[in-house]
This record gives sequence, C-alpha cells and structure tokens, in this order.
Amino acid sequence: MELFVVVTLILASFLGTGLIALAVRRGHQKREQLKTFAAEQGWTYHHTPSTGGRGSRSVISDPSEGWELVQYVQTSGTPGGNGSTRRWTQFTQSRLALDSGLALLGPEIPEKTAAMAEMMLAKTGGGMLGKMLLDRMTGGLGDEASDLRAVSGDGRGTLFATPGCEAALAPVRDVPQLIEARKGLNEAMQPVVSLGREGLRIRRTGLLRGTDDMLRFVELGRALSQKLSG
Repeated sequence: MELFVVVTLILASFLGTGLIALAVRRGHQKREQLKTFAAEQGWTYHHTPSTGGRGSRSVISDPSEGWELVQYVQTSGTPGGNGSTRRWTQFTQSRLALDSGLALLGPEIPEKTAAMAEMMLAKTGGGMLGKMLLDRMTGGLGDEASDLRAVSGDGRGTLFATPGCEAALAPVRDVPQLIEARKGLNEAMQPVVSLGREGLRIRRTGLLRGTDDMLRFVELGRALSQKLSG
C-alpha cells in the first residue's frame, strides 16, 4: 500500500511538471505568433512577464500613429488556496491627452444607477484607501475620477465628466464601431471610453480572443481617435 502511494505521488509530480511545461511552451508559441502578426501589420510587440506581484503585459503599438494596445493578466493567491485572476485589454492614444479634466463614456445604464455611481465615486475619493479603491474601480483614471458627474444629453451610452469636460466625448457616442463593439455583451464586458490627462483610453474586461478581435479593437480605437481629432 505504501509503495502504491509513493508511485502515485511520483506519477502525479511528473504529470504536474509536464502540464506546467506544456503551458509554458504554449504561452511562448502564442507570444511568437503575436510578434509575427504585429510585424506583418507594421506594429511592434513587447511582452513583460509577471513579477513582484505585478501581472504580465503584452503590448502591441504603432509608433507612427502613437497608440498602444495592452493585454494584462494578474493572478493572485497562495499555492493550494483560492486565487483570483484579473484580465483586461486597453487601447491608449496618448496624443489626445487633455491638460486637465476627465470624461468617461460607459454602457447604457438607468438614471438611478448612474446617480448611484456618481455618489460612490464622490465618496471613494478621500484618503489613501479611498484613492486605491477609486483607482481599482475606474481602471487607473486618477484622482479626478472622484469629480465625475453624470451628464445628460442625446447619444448612446452613459456619460460622466468633470466640470468643463461635459462635451469632450460627445462626438464619439454614436460612432458605428463603438455601437458594434457593445453588441451581445453585458454591461460589465462592454468597452468603457475615457479621455483625460493620459489621452484616449478604451478599456474592456477580459482578453481579446485572437488576431481578428485585435484588429477590430484597434480599428475601434482608430475610429474614435479620428473622430476626436477632427
């Protein structure tokens, strides 16, 4: 019986090592495919592995146009315990950065829900813990996010803005690519658009499934950038 247990443990160890090696190899192959894909499009590709509690970042960018697309994965937890994984994708066009202020365009939500979100943003902004929670809630939009207020008006989506930036994202509310990107997704998965000191950001929960999704997301970013530039 003891011999059986020992053999079982040894086999399980080899199996676990093999699965880890397979996952590492597949991850490497996927990164090489993305690198080749980016080169074919005339873009650059860079991958930073997770380290020191920070997640991994796969970045595709176009230096000539000034945008970058980041896919981020962070896994937390202890060995053998319960863990969690954060995955998000973000397109950034820093050339559209504002000197001050912030605007955010999210999915359609009821007015009461928008008012509740406004109240939560205002209450979360104070103190170090509040700033950390605010940063997590808004995807790193900074302290100004606590000053966001719901903006009424025509157009799709729910708009929030700091004083003076109420019209900053108005031109993109009905852009066809944004409408298409929301189809078939619940509110939590739909892309959220922001415009502030970091530039134009389009962020969504989860990773893109393949190169076709990547091309569509980049096209969305380009379309919104063009609308805001013109």
